[in-house]
Amino acid sequence: MAQQRTGEKHPLLAEQERLHKPLGLKRRLSWLLFAPILLGFLVLPVLAILYGPEVLHSGAQAQQYRTASATGPMNGHPSVVADQTALRKSTLLSLDSAWNPGPLASAHSALESDCQACHQGGFTRVADTSCTACHSNMGLHVTEQTQKDSSFTEGRCASCHHDHKGRESLAEQNRHFAGQACSDCHSQIKDIAPKSLTLPVSDFSGDKHPSFRLTVAKGPHGTDQAPQMTRIRMAKNTVIQEANTLKFPHDVHLDRRGIEGPTKKVVMACGDCHQPADTPSGFKPITMEQQCQSCHKLNFEPALPDRQAPHGPVDAVLSTIDEFYSYLALNPQERQRVNAQRAVLRNRPGEKAPNRSTLQAIGNSPSAMAALATTELFENTGCAVCHTVKRQTAPSALKTSGRNLPQYSIAPVTNTHAWMPMATFNHKAHEFERCDSCHKAQHSKDSSDVLMPDLASCQTCHSGRQAEFSKVQSDCGLCHNYHLHPKGPVGGTKISTTQ
Repeated sequence: MAQQRTGEKHPLLAEQERLHKPLGLKRRLSWLLFAPILLGFLVLPVLAILYGPEVLHSGAQAQQYRTASATGPMNGHPSVVADQTALRKSTLLSLDSAWNPGPLASAHSALESDCQACHQGGFTRVADTSCTACHSNMGLHVTEQTQKDSSFTEGRCASCHHDHKGRESLAEQNRHFAGQACSDCHSQIKDIAPKSLTLPVSDFSGDKHPSFRLTVAKGPHGTDQAPQMTRIRMAKNTVIQEANTLKFPHDVHLDRRGIEGPTKKVVMACGDCHQPADTPSGFKPITMEQQCQSCHKLNFEPALPDRQAPHGPVDAVLSTIDEFYSYLALNPQERQRVNAQRAVLRNRPGEKAPNRSTLQAIGNSPSAMAALATTELFENTGCAVCHTVKRQTAPSALKTSGRNLPQYSIAPVTNTHAWMPMATFNHKAHEFERCDSCHKAQHSKDSSDVLMPDLASCQTCHSGRQAEFSKVQSDCGLCHNYHLHPKGPVGGTKISTTQ
């Protein structure tokens, strides 16, 4: 380094002396600028919150403000005050919006100019009551019945749902919440809830996730009956069955050689019955009229194949048959026309139907015709093909016109329900896959078979939290919902657990 000139101060000493000089105008200018900043961004917002417009209780004045809310800022959020029937105008001139750290999610963007809509009190974190004031149907992760048997405690809503992170932030968080937070507890679930039948899970890949459990009905139930449910864990190479009296062999209907229809052999596919719809399950309900009756007709008079009985209660079917043949009894010309049609009938080989001589022999007795038609429909050509039918002596309904015909009862069929009620699945996202990639229906001979894919089937395309080549990265939030509705399944369904 060159020698410093004689009498010249060292640069560091010179800089130190400059720093010790009085600021003069700079200090006054800094306070002059600090004062309006303090006033505008702290004092005025606090005063606007503490001494702003008062709460307006329900009544004529509140209704007036509700009507006028479209033209002026109005906070209708019921969590602003303890009295949820009250309204409050937003902070004066929205002065507290200066504290906004970032854009709210799109669903909350209307509240962006009114911090008090969610932040109650001064400088406090958002309380759960602010969230549940709008999201009132949010349930708990652990139901009240099982809470006493676990050491799990619910966290704050805002512990997971972080707002002020952008318009799409909450939606992305809800779709892909961190699986690690779930596995913190679920990997050691027996420590949290010793009595739980849930097995430890740390991820979806490999053996880190246990096999699925399905919710199945213990027995058939009618439309007005609440089903008794049980949960069964899937095992390798074992088909879970659900009690059902319906006769429907999938393998027969999906035979690649086709199945005999009313006029020709038909090759059926899954989509012939399971039709897509914009519903939680992704499919329209299967009905007799829409999916089955084109092949399984309910005609009861061989001479009139287009006249069919309704697919409904037994007494309605019996009344329809009785009233038709009562009409023939009162109209001899119509009865003769039916008998003439019967004279040219031909049975197909193997068809279960009364022969022509039998039909001609009872042609002049409408009551005998009605009894024969009832027996054939229930026992041979119609109901018994799909249902468990039992003949009985007592009339099903004494006040109906069919009370004098042969009487039958049909065993109730297990209604459709969700086999994985707490899981989410989007069939639309899987529409590029073949149905039999997941559901082995073509090999099922019994309608009691629960044709749900197992864990290994899902892991063919889905990885865990870590990305894998040619697989969908899948965290817990892809298939599971955190919030459980406190009232449980609709209809008071009771669920027991096994295995």
